[in-house]
Amino acid sequence: MSLFDDQCAMLRQVAEALGEELREQVAFVGGCTTGLLLTDAFTREQVRSTDDVDLIISVMTYAHLHRFKDALKTKGFKEPSSMDEDMPICAMKLGELRVDLMPDHDEVLGFSNHWYPLALQTAKPVSLGGDLTIRVVTPPLFVATKLEAYKGRGEGDPLSSHDIEDILNLVDGRPELLDEVRSADSALQAYIAAELSELLGNDDFAYAVQSQAGDPDREALLFERLEILAGERG
Repeated sequence: MSLFDDQCAMLRQVAEALGEELREQVAFVGGCTTGLLLTDAFTREQVRSTDDVDLIISVMTYAHLHRFKDALKTKGFKEPSSMDEDMPICAMKLGELRVDLMPDHDEVLGFSNHWYPLALQTAKPVSLGGDLTIRVVTPPLFVATKLEAYKGRGEGDPLSSHDIEDILNLVDGRPELLDEVRSADSALQAYIAAELSELLGNDDFAYAVQSQAGDPDREALLFERLEILAGERG
C-alpha cells in the first residue's frame, strides 16, 4: 500500500468516526490531505509520510473547545494519556491515530493560523469513495496555511520543513494551482506571492526544490511555477 493509500485510510478513519453532523463542521487540512489535492499521479505517489490528521474547527473560546472535545468523545475520540509524549494541547487520539484540532481563533489556545477562518469557510467537498465525503481546504489556501505555518515553526530552514515539502508537492503535482491562485482573493494572492518571492531568494529553498524535482527538466518547471506564483514571471 502506498503512502497516499495510507493517508486516505487515516482520513476515512477520522471521517467515519466523526459522523455526518461533525464532518460538516470541520475542514481537513495539513499534510494528510496533500495527496487528495494532487492531480499528477506520479507526484501523488511521492507524498510524505505523516502520523496525524489535522482538523480546522470553529471555536471562539476555550469553553467552546472543551464542548467540541466532549462531542468527539461520544464518537470514540479520547484525550491523550500521560504515556503520549510531545502531544500538543490541541491533540486527541482515535485509537492510535493522533488528531489535531486547529481552532480558527487564536484567543482559544494563544495561537492559530491567519488563514484558518477563510480556509474553513471556503473548504470544498472531496469524496473518499463510496458515499463518504469530507470538506478539504482549497489548494490556494492549503499553500497559504502552509506558508504561515512555516513562518511560525520552520526556523528559517526550508530544507527540513514538512510545510515546505507539502507546498512543493502541491506546486509540482497540481498544474491547475496557477489558475486557481490567479482566481483567488487578492489578499490571498498577494500573501502567497510575497512569501514565495522571499523563499526564492533563499539558497536552501532552491536545494529543497532540487530535491523535490529529482531531474533538471522537472526542476526547471517547478521553478517556473513558483516564479509565476511569486509574481516574478508572467
